[in-house]
Amino acid sequence: MVYYLCFDLGTTKIKSSLIDDNGQIVYLSSLDSKTYYDNGIYQKPEDFFNTVINEINLMKEKHPGEFKQVEKFICSGQMGGVLGVDEDWNVVFPWTFSLDNRFNTYLKCIEENIGELVRFRSGGYAFGAGKILWIKNDFPRIFKKIKKFINLVTYVSGKICNLNIKDAFIDYSSSSLWGLANIHNGMLDFEICKNCKINMNKLPNILKPFETIGYIKKDVFNTNKDIEVLVGCGDQIAGFFGSGIINNNDLVDVSGTYNVLGYCSNKLKIDLKNKVFTSSYSGIDDIFYQMAVITAGGYVYKWFIEKFNYKPVLDFNNYEGSKGLFFIPYIGGRYHPFQPYYDGTWLGIKFNHDLNDFYAAILESFGYELNFYLELLKDLNGFNIKDIKSIKVIGGGSEDNFWNNIKANILNLNYLRLNKIPYEIIGLFLIAKYKNNLREGFYKLLKDGIIYTEETIIPKNNKVMEYSKNKVNYLKIINELGKIYYQIKKINN
Repeated sequence: MVYYLCFDLGTTKIKSSLIDDNGQIVYLSSLDSKTYYDNGIYQKPEDFFNTVINEINLMKEKHPGEFKQVEKFICSGQMGGVLGVDEDWNVVFPWTFSLDNRFNTYLKCIEENIGELVRFRSGGYAFGAGKILWIKNDFPRIFKKIKKFINLVTYVSGKICNLNIKDAFIDYSSSSLWGLANIHNGMLDFEICKNCKINMNKLPNILKPFETIGYIKKDVFNTNKDIEVLVGCGDQIAGFFGSGIINNNDLVDVSGTYNVLGYCSNKLKIDLKNKVFTSSYSGIDDIFYQMAVITAGGYVYKWFIEKFNYKPVLDFNNYEGSKGLFFIPYIGGRYHPFQPYYDGTWLGIKFNHDLNDFYAAILESFGYELNFYLELLKDLNGFNIKDIKSIKVIGGGSEDNFWNNIKANILNLNYLRLNKIPYEIIGLFLIAKYKNNLREGFYKLLKDGIIYTEETIIPKNNKVMEYSKNKVNYLKIINELGKIYYQIKKINN
């Protein structure tokens, strides 16, 4: 039997797994990713690589028979960042990811000058381009040492198979968040790079997630065969694959470190009007995605639980609402649409509010944001909301049924809580085994009971009516507050 090594290099967790040819997980671990806060906020790519190597050795020790039969290695990872390496694959500039907003000035400049061009050709905002320009201008000596700008997946996968620096790569899905590629033809865009004054020789090739980039020789880990190393993809895309967001009009709510509304389409559609959604080609035939992100939504959730020592106790059946309290969840800025001047705020605080109300207001704010995104999706894709009956929910936050109930009633959609498995890892397995026939693999996992719906949460008419007014009020509040946030930032700057 063939076995697969699958790794998800996340913002807060590194997931490692050994999977058999039927999609059964033989080994699974989830370890904390380390973030550094000295002089900005960043992560060290070496930490991710070392964790992967340690976990491989642990799998080999615990499951020697199965490990001998490993034939494929594949990673998914964070999408909205860059790192720089020299010609020998040494890290010159660490992983600067989405929470590191020191590049905002350059992103704003790109958006003002060629934002329309970038969005039309690349699918979204030029997060990667903005970070590269920031490094070029603010760290010129380091910039000169950088041979290639890559991401975490490229670093780990390339390093483990001794990839030549000229063959550095990035997958289709992640390229949409860099803003330097033409996703219509899968190539770097000369005009965008020229306008940004970014040397294309410092950029990676764009490949499909199932393509082979190299091999780990069998004597390295004592396997029966050389291990084939595949391109992999962005962590969100891997999660979409694994949870079955693979057909037109499929919807998913990823309640993770970043709260994401994901929509699957059978054709590429660019959000030129509202500039909210990032559109990407998955690298799998006829599977395209539109994504909007509440940046660091999971961080906000965790922040409240930890800072206020709060233990969730609310039961939705007895819940009467947060009593006019609203929360704006953009601690650290709003990026879909690009409005980095937003901050987190509670409004309508009264003496009768307690921690339960503050907690509920946070969860409701995510629901209101998802509803805002859903309305824009309808406009962008021309579908009727009646065509959408349900939405799947995955990620750590999916285990909070109070939250699921809130969102089900705000969106007026059936919420399908899937069984608790690492969907990024499952998505990687599907890529590695089935490649372009990924749908076939997903349906087999469904048939075999590896993936299933654990609970369906159905909206209640009275709750839907209660939230209908709040949804409208929330949008009015956030739009008016945006003007105030913008003025405050101007004063502070």
